Amino acid sequence: MPSRRKLMLPFTHWPIEDRRRWEAAFQSGDLFDENGAGSRLAASTRHLRLESYGRFLGFLSVKHPKLMTLRPEGRIDRRMAAEYVAHRRRSCGDISLAADLRSLCSTLKLLCPNTDWSWLHSIANRIAAAAPPPARKYNLMTSDRLYALGIELMNCAVTAADAVGHTGTRQAIQYRDGLIISTLAMIPLRRGTLAALQIGRHLIKVGDHWELDIPAADTKSRRPLDYSIPKDLSERFDLYLERFRSRIRGSDKHAGLWSSHHSIPMRPDSINVAVHKRTRKAFGFGVNVHRFRHAAASFWSSYDPVNVRGVKDLLGQASFATTEKHYIMAQSRLAGRVLARAIGNAGKR
Repeated sequence: MPSRRKLMLPFTHWPIEDRRRWEAAFQSGDLFDENGAGSRLAASTRHLRLESYGRFLGFLSVKHPKLMTLRPEGRIDRRMAAEYVAHRRRSCGDISLAADLRSLCSTLKLLCPNTDWSWLHSIANRIAAAAPPPARKYNLMTSDRLYALGIELMNCAVTAADAVGHTGTRQAIQYRDGLIISTLAMIPLRRGTLAALQIGRHLIKVGDHWELDIPAADTKSRRPLDYSIPKDLSERFDLYLERFRSRIRGSDKHAGLWSSHHSIPMRPDSINVAVHKRTRKAFGFGVNVHRFRHAAASFWSSYDPVNVRGVKDLLGQASFATTEKHYIMAQSRLAGRVLARAIGNAGKR
């Protein structure tokens, strides 16, 4: 049986022509050179497309290796797409599958711009439309409950470490996961942006508190995000950086905020798995990273419905709704402070 690693073909193992086209698509030129079609895509979007195309090439390299010798536009048709969909359904649900196919389609448009890929996009849309709706219980989750869970995980990690007289890896990881959950509850970033956070670049100390300064190039919406982290949560960041992060193996080898076991920052999927596992244990069902964005909107709409359109800025979205695209809102910093104050007040009740 082929290894799971092989089914995600790394970029260095892609056919030469595929790598050449990929690099050309994302080439950023100067005033006299033409930019590639994908040069303006956010780093997180680029990473997702790299993974989706790598999965498809990994599937072909195992199931149909002879097709790897063809040009990119000659490897997939409706029959091959059907086989790939059947293969992917063994490991993911239809919502995830549809998103992956859309990403694959977008990548093929970049690599093979003269080929019509609308049929593949239509397949992805039909799969998404036929997928069962998500469980309603997720809609009941709000930011205050998630924030409280993160605080509880961190407090328990500190208590456990104090009880044995030293900080072990298990306590460090629990504290890290708790801080991720509380941070997401307060500042619901997309998982690609969250995973890319670096100490000193995005996480910056200003006086006695921390701030997140995320440039447009690192966001999906291509809009810069600036959040001030409240004092209570800033103190949690201080403790993480001073006591817990260093207990995770290899954390001194990189500037990534969220350290992993593998001497590299946590990847978006790894963060999602960790958060899902912790929330499932606490609530009886898992809450993925994207659901924190829904939770923020749900909490804000019930706590401060008059100003609910501020969710647009908190989430870094271009508009609240297509019918309200000209509505003027505060910047993300102000939006973050409003949600932070709301959560803090709710916790004092």
